[in-house]
Amino acid sequence: MKKVTNSPDELKLGSLLSHFGVVSEQDVRRGLVLSKHTGLPLGKCLVMLDITVPEVVRAAVEAQSMLKDSLIDMESASEAMGVVQRKKWTLPDALIVLGVDAYASRGTRLGELLASSQHLTAEQLDIALRASDTSGLPLGRVLILLDKLNASSLSLALELQHDVRAGKVERGSAVDRLKQEKPEPGGSVSAEDAKKIKVGELLVSASVLSEAEVLSAVQMAKANDKMVGEVLIEMGWLTEELLTVSLRLQEMIWSGGVSAKRASRSLQQICSSGLNPDESLKELGLAPSSLQKDLTYCDFLRLSGYLSRDAMKNIIRDIMSSPEMVALVMRHARSSGEMSSNYLKEAIKLSFRDSELLARLIKEVRPKDAYLMDSGLIMHELLKNGKLTLDQALINFTIRRNGLEVK
Repeated sequence: MKKVTNSPDELKLGSLLSHFGVVSEQDVRRGLVLSKHTGLPLGKCLVMLDITVPEVVRAAVEAQSMLKDSLIDMESASEAMGVVQRKKWTLPDALIVLGVDAYASRGTRLGELLASSQHLTAEQLDIALRASDTSGLPLGRVLILLDKLNASSLSLALELQHDVRAGKVERGSAVDRLKQEKPEPGGSVSAEDAKKIKVGELLVSASVLSEAEVLSAVQMAKANDKMVGEVLIEMGWLTEELLTVSLRLQEMIWSGGVSAKRASRSLQQICSSGLNPDESLKELGLAPSSLQKDLTYCDFLRLSGYLSRDAMKNIIRDIMSSPEMVALVMRHARSSGEMSSNYLKEAIKLSFRDSELLARLIKEVRPKDAYLMDSGLIMHELLKNGKLTLDQALINFTIRRNGLEVK
């Protein structure tokens, strides 16, 4: 194990995981390649590659934060991570057993600060934490995707969290400062808040829909467990093509690629230009990425954490034990004309590349997940068509998978 100092590069998650003996440097490189192509956090990618487990990544991220704030030293962090891996404990429990005083970390986790400052209710925090744990996305990212926090509040909360841990600010003062930052209900949208504008707000600002139409769609979506976009299309208030353009513009606002004002003007121009959807998307640089186009349903389920390596093995085992399902994958393989001497193995591999067939097979071996598979297919299709970002698709799937009710 090489010596690690507290330099910024060596406090990167990959360096720490390697130092803690969780993964090899080669594993980190593999994870970074996947992270670069998907935009997902390194830890999530390492879990998806079956290199480590979510609990260990979560502990390493917490250790990273405490090391950055000088709450613990590298030796204590390494010892605690060893306990985490052996005993499957949380990092705080491991530190307590080792007699390490990590008192400064108590009450200063991001979620605790946001709940204390009344940005979130206890129920909202619990749902967001569960969604974060299951999806592998950072809590702050999940809260923004769920429209429970804006970018400026998150930035301030993270800054104050650091200052409290470093002893620069009292916790009570930090909570009071966050309370002042809390947006008033019905207040005007600030420049920072505009970076997280909802698609309905964008459509209203571009005069595509009225506020009353958007409000009705939101209420109908909640009542029928649907996405707002689905309702807008079903009601004939919006075409599928215009929804695609609106969602891609929303994504550009969120990423900082365009201002909300410019996006609104662009949407107005698209509505009046007469250009077909493909031309509009191309002109604005909004065509779906190659990753989105090429991502198979199996890949999507893997990224979501639903299909771990063990889960895939169990599904394959169940398929092979059912004559009906074996016959089904064989028929599919013969129709594809891509068979080799290893007939059954190749047939099962081919079935996993077909979205509809994979969903059908999973529904057969896991009947309770039938509704989830149908929802997953819809989200995967929206992702491939550029109507959802990967983050949006994953968090929506996670919410459905865990039966979470976001209020």
